[in-house]
Amino acid sequence: MNILITGANGFLGTSIVKQALASGMAFRATDLQADPCTSGIDYKSADITNPSTLTPVMTGITSVIHAAGLAHIFDSAQAEKAFFNAINVTGTVNMINAAVLAGVQHFVLISSVSVYGPFTQGVYDEGVSCNPVGPYALSKHNAERRAQEITKKSGMTLTILRFATLYGEDDPGNVGRLIRSLDQGRFIWIGDGRNRKSLLYKEDAARACVAVVDHAAASGINIYNVSAPSCTMHEIVDGITAALGKHPLPVRVPASLALVLSRNLSRIPSRRVAGIHQTVKKWLAEDVYDTRRFEEAYGFQTKTGLADGLKREVDWYQHNTGDD
Repeated sequence: MNILITGANGFLGTSIVKQALASGMAFRATDLQADPCTSGIDYKSADITNPSTLTPVMTGITSVIHAAGLAHIFDSAQAEKAFFNAINVTGTVNMINAAVLAGVQHFVLISSVSVYGPFTQGVYDEGVSCNPVGPYALSKHNAERRAQEITKKSGMTLTILRFATLYGEDDPGNVGRLIRSLDQGRFIWIGDGRNRKSLLYKEDAARACVAVVDHAAASGINIYNVSAPSCTMHEIVDGITAALGKHPLPVRVPASLALVLSRNLSRIPSRRVAGIHQTVKKWLAEDVYDTRRFEEAYGFQTKTGLADGLKREVDWYQHNTGDD
């Protein structure tokens, strides 16, 4: 078995490489950069949007973990213009076509629970219909659809991992933004914090990827939700503030008032407040997923608790921003 890890220099990809090294797997890594973030590995630079660069990296590969992709663009105007389709959809299609030509047996596509929509009504399992909202979620959904179309025709096994919100050291996403907000005193409570959210520490996400390629894959197409047990917004904020040694401002805005105010603000023709209503709605919403199917198929359990994972991210943040 020889595995190819795409996006190997990225937020998740570096953790997948670390897990693959720890497990003793034979693997090759690839990303846009000329050199890898992890030294001493089999690495070849390639561009997933350029099919001609993919053939050399596929030589001798039996399984692919496709972690390369575009995410974490929070400005709504920029997000509309970003190359989500080119990277997340066309790039995935290029990778799968190259894998088919190379005779790859198993393709693992890293996707996102965002394909279900911006929030859940109850606990969502893999049978819930997708309702993606926004350019990122749409691109992940379309990548899944195209991947399924190609693998059905080729007979190559496809595993789609729908990850909950990832966090951890060097986090470019929502948890990283929340840490900065709390650290800089820009956080105000909206709602009572009892709504549940789903997070996944990046090393647990990497372990899930390695578990999938380390076991004999079920044939055909298989889709799995992967997340740590759900937690409340209060638990997330408490974990961050405990690690920071700070406390949020005591001001609290009731949920109903915040929704009314944000709705009116979003009508103002200003880029700064254009997406504020959707942001408030998502903050107050539930975001919970049923992960039993993956856990039963692979005997998988997350290892990093919320408080520990948040402390690791905060420690990294403080070390790299010069804050003590």
